[in-house]
Amino acid sequence: MSELLFKIVHRRMLVSRIFAVLVVLLAIFTTHSFERDGIIDTVIEMSGLFLLTACSSGRLWSLLYISGYKTCSLITEGPYSITRNPLYLFSLIGAIGIGLASKNLLVLASLVIFYLLYYPLTIITEEEKLKKKLGQPYIDYMKRTPRFLPKLSLYNSSAQYQINTKIFLKSLAYGMWFIWVFIALHFIEMLQQNGYIPVILKVP
Repeated sequence: MSELLFKIVHRRMLVSRIFAVLVVLLAIFTTHSFERDGIIDTVIEMSGLFLLTACSSGRLWSLLYISGYKTCSLITEGPYSITRNPLYLFSLIGAIGIGLASKNLLVLASLVIFYLLYYPLTIITEEEKLKKKLGQPYIDYMKRTPRFLPKLSLYNSSAQYQINTKIFLKSLAYGMWFIWVFIALHFIEMLQQNGYIPVILKVP
């Protein structure tokens, strides 16, 4: 992996935030790909909201287990028992949810393409780091647990699990920002409908 690519992958949060800003700008100056308030429009929006709810719930579930332990301990319970990367899995669900909630095919395509191009590199890079940090236990974990798509039959979790509440509370905002984007999209739609924002492009 080239040094430039390595740096880009390790600045995941910055890259994701920059891309999020670009997606918002795209949503501001483009508009619906479907007739407003029609049955298709409503079904797509509700599907997006359902996926965003699943995303936010799943991310909070994952953060509950990983907050305070990331890169220093091997977590194999809860969502981490069925997939090695539950946060990224739920983020993909959220990205699709945002795309559907926007009812804008250009926004949906941009989100999915960005995720599929960028996050696999992030996952591979993080795995290499964890193999060096955690050693053989993590290698064994890799062998028995899928990288991305969950295997539900592997699920296990203790009746009690100790968490770092301070770090988890800091993670709440990070876990919920997909819902905030949904709210922002509706605000943008309202401004467009009332003529406060000019629509430059409508994607069929």
